[in-house]
Amino acid sequence: MTSLAGLGIIGSTAGSLAWYAYSNSTRFSFVGTSVAKSLLLNIGIVDNAHVISDEKLEEFKLERVEVDSKSVVFTQSANGLDYRVIAEFLKNSGRASNQLFPLTTRSTTMDLDPDDPFNLYKAPNYGEVDFTSAAEPSEFVEIPFAFKADTVGTIGTIAQDIWLTDSSISASGQNIDQAVRINVNNGQRSFIFKPADKTMTNGATNVGGLLDLEGDGTYDYDKLTHKEFYYGESNVDPQDYTWSADEYGIPYDEADFDNVNHVTNTSGKSTFYAKHNFEAKTINLTGVTPLTAGYHSFGTIKPMTDINGNHYEGATGYKIATTSPISGVGYATFTIYIEGWDHVVIDKAVGYKFSLGLRFEMNRL
Repeated sequence: MTSLAGLGIIGSTAGSLAWYAYSNSTRFSFVGTSVAKSLLLNIGIVDNAHVISDEKLEEFKLERVEVDSKSVVFTQSANGLDYRVIAEFLKNSGRASNQLFPLTTRSTTMDLDPDDPFNLYKAPNYGEVDFTSAAEPSEFVEIPFAFKADTVGTIGTIAQDIWLTDSSISASGQNIDQAVRINVNNGQRSFIFKPADKTMTNGATNVGGLLDLEGDGTYDYDKLTHKEFYYGESNVDPQDYTWSADEYGIPYDEADFDNVNHVTNTSGKSTFYAKHNFEAKTINLTGVTPLTAGYHSFGTIKPMTDINGNHYEGATGYKIATTSPISGVGYATFTIYIEGWDHVVIDKAVGYKFSLGLRFEMNRL
């Protein structure tokens, strides 16, 4: 038997989602948490800076607990964590509170060193090929969650593993949900997962290639050297170029699209799917392979469950956190962002809505 709490996010795209530095983003709002059963799993927020006001604590019947040298705001009893509390925390912490921007991790593995910072980088301007500008805190969501096992108002003193047992995400169009990524860091383990992927196969996103940031239907190139830009990272630096006019023989406005980024949806031009400009020197991509940003599917982090309903790490299963046997509290920071190199992140996604729900559970005390 398990006790659970849920976290929901709903949102919609609001502006350009392509790889443009001025892009406006994906909007969302938290719909709060819920708890159930007599053995309660309560979710809180680590708020060391006390950005959640005393008025909010009183209004939503929250309690501030000083524990493990941290200041944590918890719900009382079986009350859920209201979305307005989360929104105030994010806003007053300088984090994204109502929008996400397309960012990238650059090349990375799906499992990371929990002692290292989790870095995100801005979308590029035209010709900025290296993606080295750090993302602003206001461009992504970062929530330091706290979890406690609470039996009739008393913090449990038995260490409890916290699991993520459901990840529901959907979109009204353009599959924008496929670009959402979440990093979880609990101090013992740090990993990236894709909540929309329910398969048992991990994946990776290419973080290098040709792009059309000008939106003219052709891949970007240097106006002085006429060489096409290769954005992001690859196994080797492209060295060989050929005049598009010589290779294709016809102006770009009459030429075929060249699917150099292996885009699945080729119904029309996009940031990732364009033609070679007639005045450009086309990159010879033979032997050039983009590097990748790995991620776990949700299916591979979901725990195994025994006949009594208790969860454990088996063929699958990543603990989200483990509560302390002394304080009864465990911690995990969630960073939610949009991977801009995902091929669904295009302007056609503007106005489409997505929703994200996460369900946490713990085993019976």
